[in-house]
Amino acid sequence: MSIRNYRRRTGRIIIIFFSILFIALFLVLFLILGSTGLGTLTDFLIGLLVFLIVLPVIGIVINKIAGPAPRVCPRCNFPVSDYADYCKNCGMELLIRCPNCNRLQRAEQFACKKCGSPLAKTISAAKPAEQDYIIIQEGAKIPEKPNFCPTCGSSLKNAENLRFCEHCGAKIT
Repeated sequence: MSIRNYRRRTGRIIIIFFSILFIALFLVLFLILGSTGLGTLTDFLIGLLVFLIVLPVIGIVINKIAGPAPRVCPRCNFPVSDYADYCKNCGMELLIRCPNCNRLQRAEQFACKKCGSPLAKTISAAKPAEQDYIIIQEGAKIPEKPNFCPTCGSSLKNAENLRFCEHCGAKIT
């Protein structure tokens, strides 16, 4: 858990605690005043009105501290940015095109925001995004022997002919 999430959670707990304490004190105060005869019906109604006004304000404050729910990939549940087009973990495309108006939409939506047509769910665990691309040119071949020492990490020149590291003497595999 990050410090930011910990602070959010702690702030939420504190606000919930004080709101419950406020509600309990309010109810006890009006029960005591009502039973002793000092409070009248109008006092009770004014207190109830204040209570009904304060309760939504407490809810709004709790929602502001909690913040929006983090966005996750629908396939692998990896947290992604709000502006991401692809998942960094599994490569799933997070934006899909509407079949009716050809507008890009989030993959989590059920209907297009512009035209209202239903969007087909394209979540599939069997087809990763790497298969969607055609390989045009092969990359450079990885050498059979590494260009650095696996023990000390020093750079090795002409590593194909070396059997031992020049710096630490470790065997190069």
